Amino acid sequence: MTQNLGSKGVCVSLTNHYNHQVGNGGVGFIWSVSEGGHDEEWRQSIAPIPADKLVEVAQATNDDLDRFTQDGNVLPPSGELEPGSTMNGSDSDEIDRIREDSAYFEREVEATFLRAVNENIKEDLVILEVNSLRLSYNLTSEDCAGALFYSMMKFALDVPHSSANELVKNAGDVISTWRKLLGYYLPSIDEEIEVIMKFEEICLESAKEYSSVFVQILHLLYDKDIIKEEAILSWAAEKEGADESDKIFVKQSEKLIQWLNEASEEED
Repeated sequence: MTQNLGSKGVCVSLTNHYNHQVGNGGVGFIWSVSEGGHDEEWRQSIAPIPADKLVEVAQATNDDLDRFTQDGNVLPPSGELEPGSTMNGSDSDEIDRIREDSAYFEREVEATFLRAVNENIKEDLVILEVNSLRLSYNLTSEDCAGALFYSMMKFALDVPHSSANELVKNAGDVISTWRKLLGYYLPSIDEEIEVIMKFEEICLESAKEYSSVFVQILHLLYDKDIIKEEAILSWAAEKEGADESDKIFVKQSEKLIQWLNEASEEED
């Protein structure tokens, strides 16, 4: 015969079942501590995350990202195909999708950067958020460097100015303030070259006002030890066989490049 507990019976049964987990009269709840013990308490706390934990999380995220992108499935930063590769219709659709994702990524990084500026958010927290976006979109450090540099240059452009010199000053102020953040995503020459190429793109497309001061800002990046001599010379060397239309800013930077070459020869 089926026993009908009814709603009252169910309540009594549930109360007895959880009785060992609650306080007197069913008030409160006894929370168990996970195997991680007190070492994990910071994850549940509403207090600010300790600085040492921020460093651990940022490093762990970077390690995960490096493993995630080692399989070679990430599109080169500028969206170009690898030399010698071919592309069919489905490949073309995939390239378009990845480029669209890159555009969304760039906008989200810009929003993150502007929030950091307006709300005075610490660089470590910005790095965590950008790393999260990088993982979500399956991109690289070069993409992060390019997107952050674009955000910085766009912000400097939006600051009121009445001359090219004032624009250069604005850019210098922004770069000086956030150089640590940008530098985090410049672990090698490749990322530095990507920043130069991104600046070329900015000057030609989204912020043409920078085109007349390209070399001044490139020199500024060099002076602040953000872009190294090797990156500038490698960028110039890569342009040697390019079309004339693709050498606009190399020609504008000829004196700087010559000076760097002479300095390099003297050191040798």
